[in-house]
Amino acid sequence: MAIKIFLLGRPGSGKSTAARYIDIITREHGWSSIHINDYDFLRSMYQSDTCYQRFKPSVYGGFDVLDFSVLDVALQSVEAKACLYMPSSKKLLLLEFARDNYQSALKQFQPAFLQDAYFLFFEANIDMCVQRVYQRSTNPASCDDHFISEQMIRSYYREDNKPYMTYKLLADYGISDKRVRVINNMGSRKEFKVQIKNFVNSILEYSMIEEMQEFQALQS
Repeated sequence: MAIKIFLLGRPGSGKSTAARYIDIITREHGWSSIHINDYDFLRSMYQSDTCYQRFKPSVYGGFDVLDFSVLDVALQSVEAKACLYMPSSKKLLLLEFARDNYQSALKQFQPAFLQDAYFLFFEANIDMCVQRVYQRSTNPASCDDHFISEQMIRSYYREDNKPYMTYKLLADYGISDKRVRVINNMGSRKEFKVQIKNFVNSILEYSMIEEMQEFQALQS
């Protein structure tokens, strides 16, 4: 079965950068990854919204959300797409999205879908996130360098979700604290990568141990 890793945090906190680095790590172990970003579903809805009832265009080819119900629809699409890959072996599913309230957002997923998943929450303050989003939009280096307006970041994404990710998530879904990691992305890129690599390596090592135990059980 594929392994699910949620990549969560404000726009500009490092989610897509982490996804690209995780892909490199998985390939080093003979695995592969699938990056499922809710932005792709939102952009498709935005392009269909020709009367701008649910979205409005912004600079750098971006858009802002007017009707926030589309965010729930996008998350349901993320789960549906992820389920298509679940039977795959040696594959990480990287599920990326930013929300103002992760307690509410995660309710869009089936509880069973969450209980065996891993969670990476990227911590960065709003000022730094705004700066990073503008930098990546003016000088895009990848297809994931999307623009989100400063107004949207400072209003919709102002809530600090770290307390929920650190404590309440575990209780809501019976998730082990070993499956959740808060990564501070306010320091150097090297420190950022070390934190990610340690977490992903631990996931892959645990998966290989489980696989070996299952094989031994079948042989006995």
